[in-house]
Amino acid sequence: MPFVATAYRAGRRIESTGPPVDALNQVREQRGGFVWVDLVAPTREEFESLTDQLGMSGLPFTELTQHRPRHAIERVNGLLLIALKAFVRTDGETTNLATTRMLICVTEDAILTAHDGAPELLTGVRRRLEARTKFLACGPHAVVQAVCDEVVTGYDKIAHEIEGDIIELEHDVFDEHGVHPMEEIYAIKREVLFFRRVEDPLHAILSDLARGDVEVHKGTQEAFQRTLDRLDRVDGTIDGLNELITNILQAHLAQVAVRQNEDMRKISSWAAIIAVPTMIAGFYGMNFEFMPETKWKVGYPLVVLVIAIASWLVYRKLKKSGWL
Repeated sequence: MPFVATAYRAGRRIESTGPPVDALNQVREQRGGFVWVDLVAPTREEFESLTDQLGMSGLPFTELTQHRPRHAIERVNGLLLIALKAFVRTDGETTNLATTRMLICVTEDAILTAHDGAPELLTGVRRRLEARTKFLACGPHAVVQAVCDEVVTGYDKIAHEIEGDIIELEHDVFDEHGVHPMEEIYAIKREVLFFRRVEDPLHAILSDLARGDVEVHKGTQEAFQRTLDRLDRVDGTIDGLNELITNILQAHLAQVAVRQNEDMRKISSWAAIIAVPTMIAGFYGMNFEFMPETKWKVGYPLVVLVIAIASWLVYRKLKKSGWL
């Protein structure tokens, strides 16, 4: 079972060996510490076994596996349960954004983070937390704040990557010799809307944690507020990108309309030019008996010359007006 179990006391790691239950017992004997277990893509048996060891028995496996349309924070069997969604890049055809489910379960002296992402997903969080001894001494809620901050950091990174894609797309749209990137515009538009749909519900959770509506260690409330402020900035960035991609789409549609109008003018112009010989030839196609010019030796060359001159005059007029 891929997991990392670490015990802390007074913000410092406690050396311990054996299963997480041993580390938890050691923390309870010394008092004032907690155990953090990071669990990666567990089976039902592994999940239930580990939650029993941590005193989280009764936490259903479906809390990890069920598809939650948004972030959530609630109490389940007396446990504080937080469900988050982190972004990851994929090779999808319609969008290269996907989400990783993350479950955080908190008790007084233990915290469980379970997710279906890469094993090293929270490695950087653990390393940075262990460097902040005073903050880590706040207990499991310090880990909750650090994980939430890591999720928001991921949002910020993805938002800037999308911004770079939009800037490149904007260059392509206004490039006279470029391709017509309609599919790319709609793909990025879907990315932005997907991002907003996932990111927006996290505001309510962080607001509850920052204001103290959900009971957390007082030493972490200010940090939660900073994370909320950072999420607000990400939200502002995404709103700006959504407006920008909408403007790019409208500009591209306007360009398409202009090109279609130019094509229609050219088609109409050539139709007008072709109408001249068609009209004249139509007279002679009616086979009237009395048409003196049909008996002239110069009749045919004269008609051809008239057609050529009339067609040239129409072409010259259309060219001068900018239709050709």
